[in-house]
Amino acid sequence: MTRGFETLEIYRDKDCGWVTFCRPKVMNAFDRRQWTELDEALADLERDEAIRCVVLRGSGGNFSSGYDLPAALAELAGVSAEGVREHIRPGNQACWRVWRFRKPVIAAIEGYCLGGAFELSMACDFVLAEEGAMLGEPEGRVAASAPFLITPWVMGLRHAKELLLTGDLLTAVRAERIGLINELCPPGQIESCVRRWARKLGGFSSEVWYANKLTVNRSYEIMGFAAAIAMGEDAFVALSLIQDSFKTELFDRVRRDGFSSAIKWAQTRYE
Repeated sequence: MTRGFETLEIYRDKDCGWVTFCRPKVMNAFDRRQWTELDEALADLERDEAIRCVVLRGSGGNFSSGYDLPAALAELAGVSAEGVREHIRPGNQACWRVWRFRKPVIAAIEGYCLGGAFELSMACDFVLAEEGAMLGEPEGRVAASAPFLITPWVMGLRHAKELLLTGDLLTAVRAERIGLINELCPPGQIESCVRRWARKLGGFSSEVWYANKLTVNRSYEIMGFAAAIAMGEDAFVALSLIQDSFKTELFDRVRRDGFSSAIKWAQTRYE
């Protein structure tokens, strides 16, 4: 029996568990509650022996815009380094759970998949995306960084720097070309694509499949993956405590003019 959630919808389709992010008014942006509920939902589905595969997707035509920035700014105001670390703990814990999950996890991407949601999708075993989707890591444009720094591990150096150091977004077509997406799906066809993958993955022995996943993951961990994620957390904490003129102006504009207006002002710097 799945517990009730405020920010997620859980649907069991035979042996596949669908987890839908349900905050469409804010493009499914993740606040602390949604990260925590995702971690709890995944724990439930991992224990459910009838479930062979899990799918993550968003409602309202978008996967997720990443962290809920207005909520984040309010939570981070005046906090210590430990407070910053606690702020990103639920999101990174959910990403680690996906990385270590004993069953296949598929990210089904429509619309925007940005920031923390992009990092979550990259922690999944497989990524399917509609042709019109947009992906990226724009945190640097709002004086932040990636709290779960998986990006350098899933693409080459040049593309990792492009995403992390310019904040530019990738079309799904380009993301597939550089190896971030397993399959591009025609508009309106992502569910059928996902179901085809889920049927294929459901044919494997669960223990054999997980043993093989462990060998792949451990190969990355031997090369320093976990240490790099920890370093990324440290960098996020340090950057959050740095004060500079841009960040001060941005936060002043958020308080004075509202979040949307402040972000539009910030974006003019990169045009």
